[in-house]
Amino acid sequence: MRLASLKRLERLGTSKRRSVRWVARAIFSVQTRTTLAAVFVVGFSLMAAFGAVALILRSDLTQNIVNTAKNEAYDIVSLVKDGQLPNPLPLPRGDLAAQVVSNTGKVISYTPNLKGVAALKNPGSVPPGGTVEMRVTRRANRISINNSEVDDRTVFVAIPVQVPNGLFPAVGSKATQAVGTSTLYVYTIASLSSVDQSVHTLVEVFIAFYPLLIVVVALSTWILSRRAFAPVEQIRHDVDEITGSNLSNRVFQPTGTDEIARLAKTMNEMLARLEASVLRQKQFIADASHELKSPLSALRASLEIALLHSDSTNWTETGSIALSESDRMQHLIEDLLLLAKTESGIKFKTEVVDLDELAREEVRRIRRAGGGVVIDLSRLASARVVGDLEQVRSVVRNLAENAVRYARSRVLIATETTKDGCRLVVSDDGPGIPPGERTEVFERFSRLDASRSRQQGGSGLGLAIVKSVVAAMGGSIFIRDGELGGAEFVVVWPESTAKPPPTRRRRKKESV
Repeated sequence: MRLASLKRLERLGTSKRRSVRWVARAIFSVQTRTTLAAVFVVGFSLMAAFGAVALILRSDLTQNIVNTAKNEAYDIVSLVKDGQLPNPLPLPRGDLAAQVVSNTGKVISYTPNLKGVAALKNPGSVPPGGTVEMRVTRRANRISINNSEVDDRTVFVAIPVQVPNGLFPAVGSKATQAVGTSTLYVYTIASLSSVDQSVHTLVEVFIAFYPLLIVVVALSTWILSRRAFAPVEQIRHDVDEITGSNLSNRVFQPTGTDEIARLAKTMNEMLARLEASVLRQKQFIADASHELKSPLSALRASLEIALLHSDSTNWTETGSIALSESDRMQHLIEDLLLLAKTESGIKFKTEVVDLDELAREEVRRIRRAGGGVVIDLSRLASARVVGDLEQVRSVVRNLAENAVRYARSRVLIATETTKDGCRLVVSDDGPGIPPGERTEVFERFSRLDASRSRQQGGSGLGLAIVKSVVAAMGGSIFIRDGELGGAEFVVVWPESTAKPPPTRRRRKKESV
């Protein structure tokens, strides 16, 4: 019973941990961050746009009220100048009010909505030319328009007008009515309540629809981002299932040419390269094991036979066979180590190597080994490269031995320096290599036909080592039809690797 309770608690704890991980993954996911960013940007943009619209609307409506108040004042000024000042004054719209006040502060004429209201402003405080005030606070004597008190936000216009004395009996004293002029003040006032009401209505509409718009943006972004990232999740799931045993699997690749489709295509190409690399490594291990097994088997068989028939065994011949097979294994192991070092990117020491001198040394070594092949060195020119001496030597040696091995009677080795770098050319008069097989010969343990056997040929690693070393030095190698009728190998070292040859006395042409 206690064990069952512990299991339930364990399942509950596991479930809680999974829930916490799911929540954390959802909170910090790209989908969530994208949604939050979209909501923030859209929300801020809407707020900024609303603020700009509200300011523009208030400015335009206020300017209309100002223009209306000014126009009303100018109309009344025209009436005053014409001596046709009615009382009450005509009222064009309900949110306007007007007064005509003498220089003594007496109200001469007014609009019906200002009946019984004292002068809106002291005439002595009005500057010449009139004034427009955007805020007028009348705490002591509030006025009303359309039976409602005018709010504190109003437009006030005051225009002084010079009129002859006697034009209006109520203006001036009896002693001054016959001569001179008097000043009348035309006051107009317009309420900004309509502006405030319009802006307030706009704010209410915005407050009502703003949360709805934010919710729509959030949901839309969440759904669209979820659909957009669905292929990414599928790709992640596919990659998670790929192991070293199923590299042939590929990730989901959506249609189209967008970023996700290109990502999936790149990942599939990477998986294809990894699969090919693993297959090459497996093939290399299998071939290396097979190549090493052959000399070991031959060595073991010769020793076993010699031990079984020790009395009649020619131990000198047996030792020679064993030494030959051990040499073969040693060369194979050295080639494998050199190839592994080159392809692993290990940095070798670099020095200036005389390519032509290295070719002469290898040719002298081949001559000492004997053979009836003529090696033509007449086209050896001064050429130098920067690299590891032993690596460059392996290139020259493998190409030279390969040419001698398959030549009928003649081999040509040439070096030259050009403005783009330097070249090593090795050609023979052998059977050549068909164009369709010129890439295959650089593969490890590659032998194209029966004539390229273990007995007549090498280990099958020579040309692979050449290609790997040349590529590591930044150069290139290719095969073409040679001038002697057989295959011609051309190694090209770039200008950054090649060094200009020193000036020295020309050598005599060599030919063997």
